[in-house]
Amino acid sequence: MSSRADNRGSLENALSWTMGSLLLVVLLMLLGIAAWIGRESAIQFALSRLHHDAEAILSSMDMTQHKVVRSLPPIYTQPLSGHYYMVQFGDGKRLVSRSLWDQQLVTPDKPPAQPRYWLAPGPQGQHLLIWQANYEKEGQKFSIAIAEDVAPLLTAIWHFLWIGVAASLAAVLLILLLQRLAIRRSFTRLDTIRQDVRAVRQGLRTQISDDVPAEVRPLVQEFNQLLQAWKQHQERSRNAVGNLAHALKAPLNLIYRHGEKQGETVLTEQAQQMQQLIERELKRARITGRAAIGQHFCPEQDLHDLAETVKALHHRKPLQIDLDIDAPQCIALDQNDMLELAGNLLDNAAKWAQHRIRLQLKTNSELFLSLEDDGPGIDPELREALLARGQRLDENQPGHGLGLAIVNDITGLYGGTMQLDESSDFKGLRVTIILPLS
Repeated sequence: MSSRADNRGSLENALSWTMGSLLLVVLLMLLGIAAWIGRESAIQFALSRLHHDAEAILSSMDMTQHKVVRSLPPIYTQPLSGHYYMVQFGDGKRLVSRSLWDQQLVTPDKPPAQPRYWLAPGPQGQHLLIWQANYEKEGQKFSIAIAEDVAPLLTAIWHFLWIGVAASLAAVLLILLLQRLAIRRSFTRLDTIRQDVRAVRQGLRTQISDDVPAEVRPLVQEFNQLLQAWKQHQERSRNAVGNLAHALKAPLNLIYRHGEKQGETVLTEQAQQMQQLIERELKRARITGRAAIGQHFCPEQDLHDLAETVKALHHRKPLQIDLDIDAPQCIALDQNDMLELAGNLLDNAAKWAQHRIRLQLKTNSELFLSLEDDGPGIDPELREALLARGQRLDENQPGHGLGLAIVNDITGLYGGTMQLDESSDFKGLRVTIILPLS
């Protein structure tokens, strides 16, 4: 899924590392315990065999001759066979198996009081398990040390351990793979959240569906509350501007009339500027009154409604507004901004047009909007000054200044371009707006 494109801070990776480390530690601990149990079991099994062989040596011992008179298993007669014994008498004499050849078993100088065993190196790199115990027969005390090469057993245990390590690693990798598949399958349920957020951004939804896993439902609910609070704040701000503008109109009219009567030019000029600002905000409120917060611009329906609104605002003039629209049903541009842009253009054109206005809108990789009227237009010298880099449209200039200032602001916000020239058909002003759609 596309949400995995950036793995920084990935929950999936964190879970994989944590689970993998935990599983590996647990499996290695279990493997170590199993290896220790296998080693101890093998040693105990070998000790039982050594104990039986010691009993056989004891029963075959001739104490007068200090030798074994009965035959023992052939393994004790083969040189360096890995099976050895040594009988140590009280007078210091020793009886060793023929299998030891010219070697000696490593035993303590003083025989132990109790039977004991230990591991010690043997001939030819053998690893001997030696068991020794004290005995008494026919009034004579002696000790028997018997040994067996357990190197094959230990090697087998080590092989088992390494096979276990490899199997553990394979098991951990398999579990992590299954876990990753399970996590990704679970995370695909979050794709609906991303789709809903995209739909909210595109103006197709007002909230995110809460049909999501329980773990993320509180987050979705908080986000929906934030969306609702943001929309309410936007609506309150827009209404407050309109209400304030309406409330200030009457006091400003009184100030303006008082300034005229008293001949106070500065007061009158300032009151006029404030009236223009108020008129600008009221015009924006009237034009964008149909727009919904966060909705996308739907040219066909929105521009048709806008044209009807402008006709109603200028009902004293017989206006004909022609719309030529070649665009998708909805465009990924803010409806409020586009209504404000097109509305100010139409309102400005309606103020100066004689009878006809034409608005054309087309889209490809860019939005192309052109508006023409049959009014007096703007002098070429003034047009160049208005569009000079870094210059703001003069809102004090009568005619086109106020509406075009708003249009210029919105065009610059979207990184677009605005051009003023003369209409070839109507001989009035033509305004051309190009906005990128990326």
